[in-house]
Amino acid sequence: MRLFKSTTSRQKDVERALSGVSDPVSGKPLTSSGRIDSLLVSPDGSVILALLGAPDTTEADERLRYQCEQVLSSVKGVKKVSIMLTAHTESQSAPSKPPSAPASRPSAPPQTQSMSLDVPGIASVIAIASAKGGVGKSSMAVNLAVTLAKRGLRVGLLDVDVFGPSVPTMTGTVEADPAGGGEKKLKPVEAHGLKLMSIGYVTDNDAPMIWRGPVVMSAIQQMLRDVDWGELDLLILDTPPGTGDVQLTLAQRMKLSGAVIVSTPQEVALADVRRGVNMFRKTNVPVLGLVENMAWFEDPISGNRSYVFGKGGASELAENLSVPLLGEVPLLQDVREGADAGTPAVLSSEATAKVFDAIADRLMSEMTGAQSTTAPEIVFD
Repeated sequence: MRLFKSTTSRQKDVERALSGVSDPVSGKPLTSSGRIDSLLVSPDGSVILALLGAPDTTEADERLRYQCEQVLSSVKGVKKVSIMLTAHTESQSAPSKPPSAPASRPSAPPQTQSMSLDVPGIASVIAIASAKGGVGKSSMAVNLAVTLAKRGLRVGLLDVDVFGPSVPTMTGTVEADPAGGGEKKLKPVEAHGLKLMSIGYVTDNDAPMIWRGPVVMSAIQQMLRDVDWGELDLLILDTPPGTGDVQLTLAQRMKLSGAVIVSTPQEVALADVRRGVNMFRKTNVPVLGLVENMAWFEDPISGNRSYVFGKGGASELAENLSVPLLGEVPLLQDVREGADAGTPAVLSSEATAKVFDAIADRLMSEMTGAQSTTAPEIVFD
């Protein structure tokens, strides 16, 4: 399976360099070991390599990743190297390690597990979260980010939902190719007044993300620290649904200014929101507020409202949890059409812009009162 997009003319130089690296599992040259899942060499000198992770060899895999990074960085014309370990599956078995094959031991790689994910130059970071999938979290993140950028703020939007990246589609930047920036870093895509980054820019749209948790966090770390974000007033994180590894690691290793939780009024969604609020509270991340999405549908002719997913559920829950209600967003055709067309609805619909302006006002007010927290040590009893 080819994970990444087509390669460029520097391919042979890069492959020649990789042939000099020994696979610690099989002892073979890396290029003939079956461990290279895919390789992208961009015209600007950026190299993205995906390696198949072998079962029960996490430490050796990390050494191999580090060795490949060192070797590729020395290739003439290569300006930026990103290496990811993809998940091992039964259909992609790496060869067993022969008894006599010694593991390659380059100089010790940097320790990344406890590394802070904070990025210099970014004043505030907000996580847009939804403990339940399918509630419109990504469309909320995109339209809110554009709304804040329209006010003159320098805003970045990072698509942290590695398994279902939506930001490229919703911003009309699917074909964008992040170019090399300063200090061998990738340059974020720019559109609608935002700086954007997503795994969707470097992966095949049809390729499934069969990655293990540590691989996902490695990819997120690279999108944070290996991107030339420049100076930002605010970085918005479009996080995946749930309360899993991504949310916990971000809370532990970043100084988050707060989290905004998106939900529908439906009870099945609100039950998960309670877990999401409690998770952020347990990790000392301020919950800046709830947004009730798909709150109602208004008939364009009669003006009558239909509460398709229930009425006022998020408002009631916000009161019970002592969390601010930032706003209620009705079912708007403009939002759906804008997401599909790649033009955020707040740029084309005055009515939609007004809704998100009100949410942005309340969010900025809550941010002013909230104190950024130091990433805590997470211990669950």
